[in-house]
Amino acid sequence: MNESYRIKSMSFFCPAYYDALNLPELIPSVFSFLKKHCDEFEILIIVDCSPDNTLEVANNLAMRFPYVRVISHKKNRGITATMKEGFESAKYDFIMYTDGDNQYDVWDLEPHIALLGSSDVLSGYATKKAVSAFRRFQSWLYNSFIKMLFLVNFKDINCSMKIYSKEVLNKIEIESSPKGGFIDAEMILKANRLGFKISQFPVVHYERMNGVAGGTKPIVTLNTIKDMVLFRLGLL
Repeated sequence: MNESYRIKSMSFFCPAYYDALNLPELIPSVFSFLKKHCDEFEILIIVDCSPDNTLEVANNLAMRFPYVRVISHKKNRGITATMKEGFESAKYDFIMYTDGDNQYDVWDLEPHIALLGSSDVLSGYATKKAVSAFRRFQSWLYNSFIKMLFLVNFKDINCSMKIYSKEVLNKIEIESSPKGGFIDAEMILKANRLGFKISQFPVVHYERMNGVAGGTKPIVTLNTIKDMVLFRLGLL
């Protein structure tokens, strides 16, 4: 792929929760990547009422780097509501996101960036996951259910490294539970149903070095299963 491919404009956002030690590594890397490959760009850090000093760190980064702005929640809204706000707040042609925990490296996209010239969605898939054997099994089971229920062949539908064109976002409505984890699957499946071109690219999932992961909470799992069933029944 052509690594010199230029993107006219790109918005990037990351949900941030217990990421005070992760953002100082993530944001400079994202900034360098976007500066190299985009004519215009912005970076949004969405702090979802994190109990640590994530907000303070995010505000300091916004003062250090241009084109960075912070959105802060006074009450924890959950990952789906936070991601939805990121998509709604983004202003440019393409919207890229990953988590604030620094477990994905945006530079993994570079060899595949020219795919944006012919694709509406770029969806990462982890070639290696820095999680327990049980979590890897959970991920395999979830992806298997998605493939069987919806007759699709996405390798890692919940991977938190994706890019959407604004055109796709204007055509789909996010209806997943605010504190569930179905949003990644919902968006890809809706984009696929509408006939948008979706390309997949490999990424590495790195170990979380700092902070607290929230995706394994029972309420998140239950809401994800509920939304998957509702979507299959055509009620979502």
